[in-house]
Amino acid sequence: MSRHLQKKKSIPTIQKVLIGMITAALLVLVILIVYGVSTLGHSPDNDHIDNRDPDDTIFDDDWDPDEDEPPRRPDPSPRPRPELDTGIEHFNPLTGEVMDLGLARARPIAIVLNNLAEALPINGVSKADIIYEYPVEGGLTRMLALYQDISGVEKAGSIRSARHYTVQLAHSHDAILVAAGRSPQAQQEVRSLNVPFLNEVEGPLRDAFFRDRNRIPGQRVDNLHSVVTTGQRLMLWLPEYDFRLMHEDSYEQTFVFKDEGSSRNGLTANEATVRYSSSRSTTFTYNSSENLYYVRHASREFTDANDNSKPAFKNILIIKTSVSLIQGDDSGRLNVTTTGNGTGYYISDGKYIEINWSRADQSSPFRYTLTNGNPLELGVGKTYICIIPTNQDATFS
Repeated sequence: MSRHLQKKKSIPTIQKVLIGMITAALLVLVILIVYGVSTLGHSPDNDHIDNRDPDDTIFDDDWDPDEDEPPRRPDPSPRPRPELDTGIEHFNPLTGEVMDLGLARARPIAIVLNNLAEALPINGVSKADIIYEYPVEGGLTRMLALYQDISGVEKAGSIRSARHYTVQLAHSHDAILVAAGRSPQAQQEVRSLNVPFLNEVEGPLRDAFFRDRNRIPGQRVDNLHSVVTTGQRLMLWLPEYDFRLMHEDSYEQTFVFKDEGSSRNGLTANEATVRYSSSRSTTFTYNSSENLYYVRHASREFTDANDNSKPAFKNILIIKTSVSLIQGDDSGRLNVTTTGNGTGYYISDGKYIEINWSRADQSSPFRYTLTNGNPLELGVGKTYICIIPTNQDATFS
């Protein structure tokens, strides 16, 4: 009798256990279904994008701003790349210097660089083949550094955001653009011109970048000024993306290089000061023993934070063009005209001359001529290109 009663009492207990287990399983299943529905349609391309203006705002929700480097994917396995070492002697299309034909046919890398006092000195400028300096909002300037061979650049930065005319400048060299953010107009231009664009701020093409708030010796920079890359990292990651890495056979480089540039019969330019706005100017000082120009931004010498070297340039080009406010732009962004034609100056070997520039359309390179219409000849070496408003000018002494 007691066994029977004990058996009958155990049945409800077993039922309760089974019901509890089934309920728990159903709960887990519901959670999994809800989670799966919530992630449907989620694309990794949208990671790290928020509703803030991505133009100059640098952010990453997954990393501590006090750390030097954000989380990123593991480095890719080596993939086949275009053969660069051909053993055939050729010339760097940006400088006229001797280099391997494979490197000469590669698309250059164009990196948007900071030019604010609190972010200086900049890393990697001494190895740039061409540096453009151009106006942005607030009377300030930024730079676009072009590298025909980026592989040996230890560190480049800090990297800032692109404007639509930045995109046009890069496109004039058939370059791959590297920036940390972009204006809305720049994004439209990237799509319109189909310019390859590595953007640190948004999208999937972020693995080539990292943050280094200690990049300036003895100074901890703001997070805004900490975005950098390296030549090695760019070379590693570029083949992972669907970019054409070499110039097409029809690509035309219009620079003409001679051992001595066209300025030889010009006027004295031992020092030249180029004004971008009422508050911003750049000065070039000639070193006659080296036949090169050194640079100062206001009173600050232009140096490379990688090794404290001072970049020097064989050629200085000044392009005068129309600069105006973009109507309806709340941030005061500018429109800088890069097509059509205009006037300017060429400076080299302690002399300067007046020149003309032209660019047929946004897919064409710049062409530089003397006032008599003959092609401008640049000296073999690096070039600094200043883009200034037509209401500003340069002074020479």
